[in-house]
Amino acid sequence: MVVMNLRVRLVAVFGLFFVVFAAHAQETALNKLNTHARELYQQANYAEAARVGQQALAVAEKTFGGAHREVATALSNLAEYQRAQGKYSEAENLLKRALAIDQKVLPADHPDVAVDLNNLALLYDSLGRYADAEPLYNQALNIDQNALGSDHPDVATDLNNLAEAYRAQGKLAQAEPLYRRALAIWEKSPDSNNRALATVLNNLGALSVAQGKNDEAERFLSRALDIWRKTVRPEHPNLVATLRALGSVEISLHAYPKAETIYKQAIAIDEKTHSKNNQLLAKDVGNLGLTLFLEQKYTAAEPLLKRALALNEEAFGKEHLTVASSLNNLAEVYRAEGKYALAEPLYKRAALIDEKILGPDHRDVANDLNNLGALYYSQGRYADAVPVLERAMNIKEDADGPDSPGLVQILNNYAIVLRALDRGNEADTLETRVKEIQAKSKAP
Repeated sequence: MVVMNLRVRLVAVFGLFFVVFAAHAQETALNKLNTHARELYQQANYAEAARVGQQALAVAEKTFGGAHREVATALSNLAEYQRAQGKYSEAENLLKRALAIDQKVLPADHPDVAVDLNNLALLYDSLGRYADAEPLYNQALNIDQNALGSDHPDVATDLNNLAEAYRAQGKLAQAEPLYRRALAIWEKSPDSNNRALATVLNNLGALSVAQGKNDEAERFLSRALDIWRKTVRPEHPNLVATLRALGSVEISLHAYPKAETIYKQAIAIDEKTHSKNNQLLAKDVGNLGLTLFLEQKYTAAEPLLKRALALNEEAFGKEHLTVASSLNNLAEVYRAEGKYALAEPLYKRAALIDEKILGPDHRDVANDLNNLGALYYSQGRYADAVPVLERAMNIKEDADGPDSPGLVQILNNYAIVLRALDRGNEADTLETRVKEIQAKSKAP
């Protein structure tokens, strides 16, 4: 069974400005609107923040006209509220308008131009357009370092955000020194922003996971979680996201009781806050079920994985990759319990979904077939297992190459089946391949 890989992306925008230079009446109204919108945003009430932000933009445009810094600020802030809701097209248009205004009325190396670049890059991050985000983050970093100094908190924000773009592209070696620089700045800043500090720690935790440094990841994420608990409401999305990431790390460390406690906390929060959006609840319920499975608590795991499947079907429909994953996980529990008749249709349905969406030669289809072949072996249906495992092996070889470590489990399973059929010479050949692959994977 494969434990869900929980990724965390928490690139906070720390560049929202709320400075007002209007005549007294408009100044008071605009200041109140901006402050209220910021408070709503920090509470993760993004829709209401956007509503108030639109009011602030209207006041700014009426007071200052179209091309003014206050209008650019209102546009930028409203864009972030829209981005937080997933309204990316609206956010991009607003951010480009803000950038155009600031580039017109400010010097090219002004810090507010860096804020605009940073926020537009963050939007591209949200869309997975990391290659588009990277040069914008670099521009923002260069502007802020020159204008504000290398130890300014805004530089720390730029470093964190550029590091996130690198991490998303797999450039881990380039990301790490930037994260650590950002962390050092926030730690020694007299006006340290605790949310910013927690964000950098969280992202360093995610980087450590990607590097296979789970002990280090646990330290970073635990520290981030402590900060979130002191600075945000208990159900804040950033806090819950860090909980999920830490739970995944504890599973990797085989610290299953810790993971169990963490996922129970996440589920309690989900059940209070996601009555209309079951995706996050399904993820946490499923991960708790997987944790219990790994502890061999099959009776306790089964109802949780059933619930996760039902929630995912409700959220995504019957034919979705997330549903295929849920089907596989529940089938694994049934197989472990000896409920083979219940497991088989789930494995087959998962394979059909993956094949339909990903194509018949995708590595995930190979994993599905491997699970089905293992089930047939458990049932003593060796002849049925052979073609299934052979196809799994061929798909995996074509997808990942003949020396892929991902082949080991399939080859081992296939060898066991062949031995059960008294085809020892063929089994020997597969087992030799396993040893060769393992030797190559350990070689420097």
